[in-house]
This record gives sequence, structure tokens and C-alpha cells, in this order.
Amino acid sequence: MDIAKANELYEMAVRLAADAQTLRDELQVEFLSGQVAEVVATEYDLGEVLRVEQIFGGFENLSFAVVTRDGDGERRSFVRKYKHGTVEREIRYEHALVRHIRANGFELPARVFETKSGDTLVTREELLGTERVGRFFAVYEMLDGEDKYSWTENRCTDAEYEDAARILARFHQAAYDFEPGDLYREQPPIMEYLATMPGTFKGYAEQTTGTKYDHYFLSQLPRILEAIDRGLALAPELEGLPRCPTFNDYHPGNLKWREERGVGLFDFDWTKLDYRLFDIAIGIVYFCSSWEDTDDGQLRLDKAEIFLRAYQDEACCGEHPGPVTDAELAALPRMLAIAALYVVSWDIVAYYIDRDPNDDEYLFFLEHNVAFVDFIEAHLDDIAAMTERAKVSRPVLGAAEGEGE
Repeated sequence: MDIAKANELYEMAVRLAADAQTLRDELQVEFLSGQVAEVVATEYDLGEVLRVEQIFGGFENLSFAVVTRDGDGERRSFVRKYKHGTVEREIRYEHALVRHIRANGFELPARVFETKSGDTLVTREELLGTERVGRFFAVYEMLDGEDKYSWTENRCTDAEYEDAARILARFHQAAYDFEPGDLYREQPPIMEYLATMPGTFKGYAEQTTGTKYDHYFLSQLPRILEAIDRGLALAPELEGLPRCPTFNDYHPGNLKWREERGVGLFDFDWTKLDYRLFDIAIGIVYFCSSWEDTDDGQLRLDKAEIFLRAYQDEACCGEHPGPVTDAELAALPRMLAIAALYVVSWDIVAYYIDRDPNDDEYLFFLEHNVAFVDFIEAHLDDIAAMTERAKVSRPVLGAAEGEGE
């Protein structure tokens, strides 16, 4: 084939590929908006569907704003289309917990709307590749407030760090007596999950194909496994520490904000029963890790102290699960390293189960979070000193006057 002809055919192929991508994107928008509109119109008493707008930003599920109109006027609702593979029991766990904590007076989460049949979940079948699969949908009230942050854009004000910590404490208080019955999460509690990480990571190491992500992952795997072993050694110190429903994904991007206060809380799809201490730790990791400037990859200890002090102050206002104990504070530095490893696990698992991963994006997250684990490991003494400063002496609500004298 002569050079001119090859060039002509190449440019034609480029144009066809671009046209195909444009058509693919348009069909995807048409399918998703039509599917969501049909679910809301047929399964819910929310009125006529006027329009559907996709909300971008999440990594797991698809989100949409749906505008409907009935006799009372227009309403904006939030629709979640759960990722393929989500287990129905887990969604029902989430919905039951949200309804429980709202009934206990913690009304920051959005209300889950019931369908015409009284359920909170809708199922639709669709084609994925060559296989027909079921997908789950749920409709919530649309929360007020501003989306100011994300899990990587987390430079809150001191007042926001404090309020966020108090919200986490109130969530634990409202959720403490939740009885899930036969509902539970597939992912086990943190220490059991931590014990599964070495086998999972070694399995992925055997599947690598030579990408730049693979090269970095393999180079860091020995150090990651060593950090996991150090985390597992904490298990005896955790015996008897408070357990309760935990959020497990508590970061600034899962709050709606107004005037430095959290006015809405969402994304309960990682909640499960676990150590209260782990939820505090993951909250500190997400809120107080730095993703920019000269301290990128470090824990902002001054902000972590604000967060921990505020949590402790609010926790002292309720009987259950009560204030953070001395045993929890002693275990917190190592639990922060475990929480950071939990995020590293997400970086790794998400990459290797993604059908078409973006190497640069996943590598950015993994490099950052491995560096963050290293920082915590190197500053355990500084973190322990911070926990000592954050101790608050305040009587628990309801304690008898003069008790202990």
C-alpha cells in the first residue's frame, strides 16, 4: 500500500472512531435518562417527570437529579442507580439504617422514598455486554446545602472540621441501637478485612500485565504487606472496644454545607457494624490528609486534633457509645495506619476489577495513599502525643452526681 493511501485510510479510521464515540455517548445519555425517568414515573407517586440530570463525581454508583411536578408544584429528587454487582441485602441494610437513625432524631440523611407498593428498592433488567443483568434503583429526597468538597478536595475551615466531627458522633449515637436482623454487609469488619488483604493483593500481583500501574504496585507490595502485618498485631488491644454501625466513607464530599455547618449527610452504602474507633480513624484520614501544597501526602495533625477534640466533646453528651475511651485513644495511631491501608485497598481492588482502568488516575491515588501510610508509620509518636492533647474530661450525660467520689 502506498504512503498516501495509508494516510487516507488512517484519517478515515480516526474520523469513524470519533463518530462512533460520539454516538456511544449520546446513546448512553439517552438510555440512562430514559431508564431513570421510567423508573420514577411508573414506580413512585411523585408526579409527572419533567427532566433528568445526571450528577457526576462518584466512583461507585450513578446519581441523578429528577424533577417532577404534581399538584403541589415541582420537586427535585435524588435517584441512585447502584453499580452492577451490588447485593440487594446490602441496599436494604442501608435503607433500614437510614430510617432508624432518622427515627432517632438524626435527620441529616435524606429520606428514602417508598414506591407505590411500599418498597424502597426498584429492580430493572438491562444488557451488560452479552449478559442480561439486574440493576437496583432508589429514590431519595434532594438534600439542601452546598457541595463544597470531595474526598481529595478537603481543606475545610476549622469550624467545618469541628462540626463534621460532631456530626459523626451524633451519627454513632443515633445508630448505636440499630438491629439489622438478617441484613448485613458482604465486606467483613475492618480487622477481618485487613486479614484478607495479603491474599487478595498477592492474587492481583499474579495477574499483572506490565502496565505502569502494575510496576508501581509490585514495587510497593512488600512494604504494603509489612504494614498490614503491623496492623494485624493491634487485634488484641481492640478486644472489648465499642462497636456500632459505622459510616466507613466519612469525608467532606459526603456532606452538604451551609455557613460552615454540615446540613446534610449522604452515601451510606459503605455502612456496616464495626469498631467505633475505625470510623473515627477513617474520618480523620479523609478529612485531615493533605492532597496539595508542600504537605501533600501528610496528615495535618493540627486539624486531626480539632476533629478528635470535637468528636470527644460531642460523644460525651450521650450515653452510648459514650466518650472515646483511653484504650481507644491508645490504639488510634495504629488504627489510623489501618484506615489508610483500607483506602489503599480500594485503590488496588478498584483498579483490578475495572474493565477499562485509567492507569494515570489510579496510579495518582495509589501513590498518594501509599505515601500517606508511610507518613503515619513514621509519625506514630507524634500522633500519640496528639491523642493525649485531645483528651477531654467531661462527665457523661446521665452520670449520677458525685459518682466516683
